[in-house]
Amino acid sequence: MKFLTFLSFAASLTVASLAFAGTVSAQPGGGGSAQNPAASDPMYIYKQVGINSEQEGEIRKQVKDFESAQRVRLKLLINLVKDMRSLQLQADPSEEEVLAKQTEINNVTSQSALERVKLMLKIRAILTPAQKQKLVDLVKSSSEQGSGNAGGGGQ
Repeated sequence: MKFLTFLSFAASLTVASLAFAGTVSAQPGGGGSAQNPAASDPMYIYKQVGINSEQEGEIRKQVKDFESAQRVRLKLLINLVKDMRSLQLQADPSEEEVLAKQTEINNVTSQSALERVKLMLKIRAILTPAQKQKLVDLVKSSSEQGSGNAGGGGQ
């Protein structure tokens, strides 16, 4: 039963992190600090680039749609992990079944990552060219501050 509790916690954490990965992770400071407004408002960075209320509404709609789809994928992933756990608890599991189950798990997690990137692109499409550039500049400066070395290395 402890495993299922852990799995539920991990799943909830995954949804939360995936849902706002396109917004929170791009914010200066990366969020998380009680002193950081970005931590309490996932729209903070977009407000910093000067979005209007119409753009904000569209971004929120895109994020909501993304979250709904992610919930479905997460439920599927939870079931796949449970199935994998059952296979792992067999003394002599079928190699073919285990590998097929892992492939399914990989496909779902890969699809989640792809959808997160699509969300980022949809949000960028809502922004004006000037807003896009300001967003990139904010993300770059945040990355440089977070890494402790301005101008270091490639991406």
